[in-house]
Amino acid sequence: MNNKAKVKESTTKNTVLGFIFIILLFAVSIVVIVFLGKYLFALLKNLSKIDAVIIVALITGAISLVVTIISKVIDYKNSRKQYLAQKREKPYEEFINMVYKVQRNTKIPDSYTEEEMIKDYKAFSEALTLWGSKNVAEKWVKFRLNNNNVSAEEMMYTLEDILNEMRSDMGVKKLNKGTLLSFFINDLDK
Repeated sequence: MNNKAKVKESTTKNTVLGFIFIILLFAVSIVVIVFLGKYLFALLKNLSKIDAVIIVALITGAISLVVTIISKVIDYKNSRKQYLAQKREKPYEEFINMVYKVQRNTKIPDSYTEEEMIKDYKAFSEALTLWGSKNVAEKWVKFRLNNNNVSAEEMMYTLEDILNEMRSDMGVKKLNKGTLLSFFINDLDK
């Protein structure tokens, strides 16, 4: 089984498990709400007006506390994501520049020397070590280690995978296969 089939199988399995989890969570939530509703209704019936007001105030306070905690967690995740995007922006931009330099070198030989390419590769790898996401780092290693063992077409699509992962890290949706490559390869269909 090749990697694409494994990834597709894993994605399908994760999607099915996600749906099952959501359905179970929904069912458990309904049971809990019904149980708590009956319990609270019975409790409120037997309490005096003052006790009922206190219980409602406690419930309102608990809900406010939970909403505040959830809000803080979401804010933290968003600020972390924004911080990482800022740190990743420069190395990702340099990588894209490197890709265009390589492409230009095919049309204008010696416009991008091997020394410059090695320097750029090294700089990108260093920046990626600290700031690159897991997916980008894994695809970069795959690209670097397998570039002698695969066809030029596979290398191009691996390069496109790296670019799509970078787009994803920056909060931009991934594009369909071949779309990014068509930015710098005119005859992609050939």
